[in-house]
Amino acid sequence: MAGVPQGGLISPVLFSLYVNDMPPPSHHVELALYADDTAIIASSRKPTLLVSYLESYLNDLQRWLSEWRIALNVSKSTAIIFEHARRRFIQPRSVTLFGEPNEWVDTTRYLVVTLDTRLTWSPHIDQVRKEDCSKDGCAGPPP
Repeated sequence: MAGVPQGGLISPVLFSLYVNDMPPPSHHVELALYADDTAIIASSRKPTLLVSYLESYLNDLQRWLSEWRIALNVSKSTAIIFEHARRRFIQPRSVTLFGEPNEWVDTTRYLVVTLDTRLTWSPHIDQVRKEDCSKDGCAGPPP
């Protein structure tokens, strides 16, 4: 197994050097990297193109991960479509990651923020309240 030790003082720097040659995103794909959390963002008005752009990049990424022997926890990976409030389209087929389907979800967490398909704050606020109440033992809604 290749990689850098977790929790070491220079681990973030080593990881940054390690992933410096990740495949560059294509025209309709962007990467959001923070430490070892990566979001792959594909954009299109057409669901079939969205899946095509995403799968094209994922294929390049899978080759790179295999070449560098970097393990990816597929079970922690999610796919979400952010939609315009007045626009709704049929959910496309799922994308695959190392042969496993990655189903579309309605909410996901990136870093500490809960995101939903409409990019509202409701799921994030609900999650924060739930975490606060589990610590403080809330009897009812916060004042």
